Amino acid sequence: MNFEVVHVSRGDIRLKSEDKLVHVLGEALIASTPTEPSYVIYLNTLNTWEMPPDVALTEAEKQEVIGAIRKHFHDRGSIVEFE
Repeated sequence: MNFEVVHVSRGDIRLKSEDKLVHVLGEALIASTPTEPSYVIYLNTLNTWEMPPDVALTEAEKQEVIGAIRKHFHDRGSIVEFE
């Protein structure tokens, strides 16, 4: 699958892959230095697809979502942390 970050807010991130959507909770942070994270992702909220509803993500899909989020922030010169 190829995930693309389509929306980042101060409390969540949405990604899509073809006609599927994923929603993961997180929190925007105010980094005081360039080496501090500017966003934290709560991995315990990465469980199911938003669309189709209530379908569990596989472990491989979760890792792809994490990779897409990491790339999104890296491409913008920001650091993301996963908890």
